[in-house]
Amino acid sequence: MDNVISQAQATLGALVFQRSTFGGINSKLGNVSSRLPTVNNILSAIKRKKSMDTIRLSLVAAVCTFLIFMYWLSK
Repeated sequence: MDNVISQAQATLGALVFQRSTFGGINSKLGNVSSRLPTVNNILSAIKRKKSMDTIRLSLVAAVCTFLIFMYWLSK
């Protein structure tokens, strides 16, 4: 039991460290994007592509779910 608790605490420490690292990266990217408009444009393009990918994936999942539902009703 003590081994499991120590592993959980080590994992928590690693996740807290990762959170602080990624938080620092986000603030640095924000500073760079405000200083350089080209970087800001690139970051905006990446965000647009990510949102379009999310929409496409959602549509594919919805269509698959609908087709499975229709197949289930036909049996």
